[in-house]
Amino acid sequence: MLYLCCQFLQFQKSSTTVRFFDRSDYYSCHGPDAEFVAKCVFKSINVVKIMAPAGLEDELPYVVLSKNNFESFIRDLLLVRNYRAEVYTNKGPTKTSNDWQLEFKGSPGNLTQFEDLLFANNGMVAGSALIALHVKLLGKQKIIGIACVENNERLFSVSEFVDDDFYSELEAVIVILGPKECILPSPRDADYDRIKTLLERNNVVVTSKKKQEFSLEKNEVISDLNKLLHFAEGQQESANTMPETSKTTALAALGVAIRYLELTNDSANHGHYELKLLNLHRFVHLDAAAVSALNLFPKPGLAMNSAAFKWHSVLGVLDRCRTPQGHRLVNQWLKQPLRSIDIIKDRQDIVESLVDSTNVRSELHDVHLKRIPDILILIKKLLRKKASLQDIYRLYQVVLRIPIVLRLLESIENTAMRSIVLDPMKDTLGDLKMFKSMVEQILDLTAIERGEYLVKPTFDDQLKEFKQEMDEVESKMKRLLTKVADDLGLDAGSSIKLDFVGHHGFHFRISLKDETLIRKSTKFRVLDAVKGGARFTNDKLTDLNGDFASAKESYEAQQKSIVDEVIRIAIGYVEPWTMLNNQIAQLDCFVSFAIAAVSAPEPYVRPKIFAMGEGRLKLTQLRHPCLELQEDVSFIANDAVFEKNKTTMYIITGPNMGGKSTFIRSVGVAVLMAHVGAFVPCAEAEISIVDSILGRVGADDNLSKGLSTFMVEMVETAGIVRTATENSLVIIDELGRGTSTYEGCGIAWSIAEYLAKQTKCFSLFATHFHEITEMTEQVKTVKSCHMDAIADKDGFTLLYQVKEGVMPKSFGIKVAKLANFPTAVVELAQKLYDDCEDHYSQMQIENDQEGIKVFLESLAKISGVDAENEKSIGDMLGDIRLSVVSSNSAYFRRTFPQLYV
Repeated sequence: MLYLCCQFLQFQKSSTTVRFFDRSDYYSCHGPDAEFVAKCVFKSINVVKIMAPAGLEDELPYVVLSKNNFESFIRDLLLVRNYRAEVYTNKGPTKTSNDWQLEFKGSPGNLTQFEDLLFANNGMVAGSALIALHVKLLGKQKIIGIACVENNERLFSVSEFVDDDFYSELEAVIVILGPKECILPSPRDADYDRIKTLLERNNVVVTSKKKQEFSLEKNEVISDLNKLLHFAEGQQESANTMPETSKTTALAALGVAIRYLELTNDSANHGHYELKLLNLHRFVHLDAAAVSALNLFPKPGLAMNSAAFKWHSVLGVLDRCRTPQGHRLVNQWLKQPLRSIDIIKDRQDIVESLVDSTNVRSELHDVHLKRIPDILILIKKLLRKKASLQDIYRLYQVVLRIPIVLRLLESIENTAMRSIVLDPMKDTLGDLKMFKSMVEQILDLTAIERGEYLVKPTFDDQLKEFKQEMDEVESKMKRLLTKVADDLGLDAGSSIKLDFVGHHGFHFRISLKDETLIRKSTKFRVLDAVKGGARFTNDKLTDLNGDFASAKESYEAQQKSIVDEVIRIAIGYVEPWTMLNNQIAQLDCFVSFAIAAVSAPEPYVRPKIFAMGEGRLKLTQLRHPCLELQEDVSFIANDAVFEKNKTTMYIITGPNMGGKSTFIRSVGVAVLMAHVGAFVPCAEAEISIVDSILGRVGADDNLSKGLSTFMVEMVETAGIVRTATENSLVIIDELGRGTSTYEGCGIAWSIAEYLAKQTKCFSLFATHFHEITEMTEQVKTVKSCHMDAIADKDGFTLLYQVKEGVMPKSFGIKVAKLANFPTAVVELAQKLYDDCEDHYSQMQIENDQEGIKVFLESLAKISGVDAENEKSIGDMLGDIRLSVVSSNSAYFRRTFPQLYV
């Protein structure tokens, strides 16, 4: 029977932390965790059992996990669900002891203690950055200090900036860094709650630390940095001299992050980190609403190799990478679209050269890149002195493959390719020349061919003796092979072979058709039958196998000191290996962009990029890159043309399901793709650099945070209004639906007018409020268009084409009919609509008539003109208009622009 400490239910933990209890052969989870684990792992709560430990009044639910289930669930918790995990072990002398202690803990931003389990057989395809925030009040200003730790890259980033009460700048930084976890100071207050809400909106796990922990003395943080930072040769080895450490608010946050991750406690981290200042102005501003509106990233749980992943998000479209480091980098690039026209054009040059070089592109993608391991994971194993000779050999294989890659790249005559990829990779390979030589001198490459990773026996006399013993045993095995072949009537080395695999050791193998020769013999024991043949052994081979294993074990024990020395020397090459990893990741991204461009249903084109402020955005035959990848979809392309001071806003009307949202998203996605250096799904594209891409699309309630659809809409739109400049791109869909019709229309109109008149940014405004299209008569830079449809008594057809002008109605009832609503419901809806429309029209006529009557009577009283004499009233109104126009009053021009038409 399971036994657990009676105090278990009194342990305090958050609802997003799962506790596991290691019971040697299996794991258990208890209390509320049990039901959660049962649902996630077994998809049923029927596996939950009940126990009643002594000392507990209530029964305690529990569930049992095998080691395989535990390992796969840990990956799901930390990498997908963004939960924390704790593993307890029993330190008592017996299994029934009650001394449970925390052995391992992990969180989305702190995977260190679970890395061997998480990435033993898989590369890390997503980052796990952790940030810490410190807010300092300076008068009425809020100074935000932010520190980011990227353990994979061994990089610290710091930044300080002034932010508003809505933390608009902070949200942009969160999107840029893409952290998994954030450390915040408590106690909680209004600012804490606002920041926490912002972080959760961006799927960042929040960890609270006492406010005092953010009050570390600067010297304490400097002391930690002096241990962790890598100082270049000749550089003064003191972090105090670095300009980044002058950011005292951010430095305090960095100190907390370092202590939380316990980086200084592991000597493997010493001297290997880099500190840099985060330059926020390098990147296009994105907020969480824009990331969601543009569908940049897929929902958690989609497999990267699935068809749905490719059309579910922009990342799925562009990420055709073959290496884990490439996957991480393309994910980062999407969150960090560039403002630098020069860097964008360099990336485009490289992508274009790969698009044009079919053989180079396909050979890199299909042959070489997929065989390159995650170098950063191997480097971490080196630094922790957990690397094996197999890991050293995997790095050696990279050194052997890179010259082939370089020869392919040399066939491309492109300046950007040479300066950004080819030449730096050549230089790095030169730095690894001695590493390659060391491996060839030390590793027994012949033994590696059969899966054994050994040091050459020539390195040590004792190794020679063990090697001779192994060779003698192997010779006996080969003689035994000949004897067994004769007994079975087979050809040794041809129809019967001596093979070696790790879990069986040495064994015989014959084809499946010859298996009957050994099935009835008592001399042989069948191990298994696989596609390659039947594997078997006999008593003599088993004994020889044991002798060989014993000699090999002695060999490996003797070579341990040599292996330790090899790893120590290999650590000296961490810097060039890190550089090569980054260069491979870049190349993988460029190849990925080229593959995406040529494999689309219609090939993508290279956009022409113009400097910020030129005010040009022309997308000809624009398509949505995700939707066109779906099966059975024939995408209808449309144009989008903007020009500064001529056309800056499109107000788009049209029926439900007519394609308004898809069209405006397509524009945003194309602009973003251009800013990361990718080609775009158009026939032709001209794009000026933008400083931000802001969006409000969709109508989701945020129940977990107590926000209604309308409130979410208002919060996100307020962020757009505060942030947008004349160099921004804004897409807004269906604003104002969450309140009354008149209020919603008023809010939508005022925001559209503000963006058109004050901000003057490029905007796409999709709406069902047809009244807003009247703005085109008042603001010359606003144009109206609609998604075309054909409607008659017999049918309704959506054409998905953008046409100039206003759609007279939304055809909601027609769409309901397309959705197969019951006929009675549709007919009743049409009747009620007609009645409401007739009633509204009659009210309008009556109101207009009554209003005119009241106006004329009032005018007659003031002026003495006969209210029944139309000519007298007309003459007087003409005189008034003439006086107003001739006064050239700014007030009248602004209030009654129609008088000046």
